[in-house]
Amino acid sequence: MEKHSKVQGILLMNIILVLLTVTGCNQAISATPAQQASRDLVLEQAIETQLQGMNPAALPIYREATQALDAGEFDKARELYTRVTSLAPDFSVAYRRLGNIEGYYQNYEEAVRLSRKAIELEPNAYNQTALARALLGKNSSAEYLEAYSLAYSASQTLTDDEVTTTVWLMAAASTDNLLAVRQADERLLQINPNNPIGHYFAGAIAAIDRIWLKAERELLLAQKLGFPQEEIKALLDEGIARNALLLKLLIGGGVALVIWLAGLGALYLSGNILSKATLKALRSPQLSLASLLKPGELKVRSIYRKVIVILSMYFYISIPFVILLLFVIVGGLFYIFSLIQTIPIYLAWVLIVMLFGSLIAILRALFSQVKVLPPGRALERMDAPELWNMVESVARKLGARPVDAIYLTPGVEIGVYEQGSILRKMRGTGKRNLILGMGSLPGLTQGQLAATLAHEYGHFSNQDTAGGNLAHQVHASLYQMAQRLIQIGATQFYNPVWQFVMGYQRIFLRVTLGASRLQEILADRFAARAFGGTNCIEGLQSLTRQGIVFPMQANFEIKRSREENRPIVNLYVLPIQDGASTEITSQYEQAMQRTTSPYDSHPALGERIALIEQLGITYSPVADNPRPALELLSNAEQLQREMTAEITKHLPTG
Repeated sequence: MEKHSKVQGILLMNIILVLLTVTGCNQAISATPAQQASRDLVLEQAIETQLQGMNPAALPIYREATQALDAGEFDKARELYTRVTSLAPDFSVAYRRLGNIEGYYQNYEEAVRLSRKAIELEPNAYNQTALARALLGKNSSAEYLEAYSLAYSASQTLTDDEVTTTVWLMAAASTDNLLAVRQADERLLQINPNNPIGHYFAGAIAAIDRIWLKAERELLLAQKLGFPQEEIKALLDEGIARNALLLKLLIGGGVALVIWLAGLGALYLSGNILSKATLKALRSPQLSLASLLKPGELKVRSIYRKVIVILSMYFYISIPFVILLLFVIVGGLFYIFSLIQTIPIYLAWVLIVMLFGSLIAILRALFSQVKVLPPGRALERMDAPELWNMVESVARKLGARPVDAIYLTPGVEIGVYEQGSILRKMRGTGKRNLILGMGSLPGLTQGQLAATLAHEYGHFSNQDTAGGNLAHQVHASLYQMAQRLIQIGATQFYNPVWQFVMGYQRIFLRVTLGASRLQEILADRFAARAFGGTNCIEGLQSLTRQGIVFPMQANFEIKRSREENRPIVNLYVLPIQDGASTEITSQYEQAMQRTTSPYDSHPALGERIALIEQLGITYSPVADNPRPALELLSNAEQLQREMTAEITKHLPTG
């Protein structure tokens, strides 16, 4: 790599030298004193004094020649300076300036002869510079070494002279002396920050150092200051412009990546802050029963909704960054393989599978639609008229629109969801569905069920089911991505897609489940105010207990039926087995004592009960109905058998 860098540097310096020679470097240098204002008047006075001592008759001619030179009338200046040398043969300045003029016309042999004559007469730094400039024009390696020696010597005396420093720079480039090129160019730009040759060389040096952005910037500045556009473009096309663009893209991508990661961090912190703010709002002084929301809770709920929308949209914003990281990691590893000149076949295959499998997983997750299937058996009004009457009476008591459909499921869950567009949901015109788990009904009284239904209607009233399509789609996409990556075995720690899915899911759940816990607490208040705190608490306790009892009894019955080779008829009327009561009590006590986790969708049972008790709503016998909830189903046994068949249908065989 070091040898390659040196060769590149030498080649680039030679290109620069050729370019500058072709475009008239000597013209640029010799024309430097073309304006009287740039001439050193003190030095000029000393020169005229010297000529006055040699031959006073030559002085007016010299002055006229200098005026012609400054005006760019080089033919006239050459004729007049030649007359000066006839009148004052030992006057070196006339020979030097004649040499400069010959160099301007690219008569380098004559320029060298005249410059050598000037040095013979007076070996000062100005004459050394003139000879070095003339030698450079001859484009010969032998003359380059002499030119560098002369230019370097002159530069040590005339440290602030722009022309001398420029010649030193050119001579250093012609001899491939990169260190001297750096030194000369640095000095030239100190003398004149707007020197186009200086910026041109600065760009070339930066390219040698692979500082591509600086190289491009310096070259474009040289062009702006007057350096020929064709030469600038030619050098930029040597790879500088391409590498600079690539670096800009990498820097821009890096900055965007940092901003993206900062955004993820901010969303994660917002989840923690909102969780703490929720607890603080809930534990603040008691609200009045006239209002179900305290100002702090209202604010937190509003912020939660905004954060969830932002978090859901941020998921889609994140996808391009994840794909970019995937290509960078896979491409980077293959680049390493090329450097070590070895390709581990197995690892290369894993990387290819990871790349294409991850891309397919992303595309499928993004463009697949979430299918909304009926969650269970539709329970028509004729199937359970009393249940429908209760559901509608609870809605009337709360001043809410009743549900449009009831679905019976085999489990212990009770919940609601809404179908339709976001606009319909926001307007309260979406289709409202109630999910009623058959396993939840044993042990529930009708008063407790009414309180539970009031809790679910509270979600409708708080618009908890509105506007959740986007969040639901993101959650489904994350799940599908994870499943696909697991299936193809692309769960390596270096797979950015896998790390993103796992990390984003944690952030997403932390925020959305925090909002869900707040929604559950607010819905509990609706239920407590409408049907009493006792019914709410006892309903929660019954559902928790049934969530322990039903799976335990069902599993035991399924196992025993297989051992006895008999069919399963009804999983919902099983007696508690001997010795099971102790285990049920133990699990229930654990549920009561458990604290809420950041990844819980509902507050822990004990905390929910404590918050309901804080409301101070006394027991209301009017709202209570001790009759069993199962009596609301006129064909309860038939429905239980249907749900049992639904469970056994999905049991593994064998």
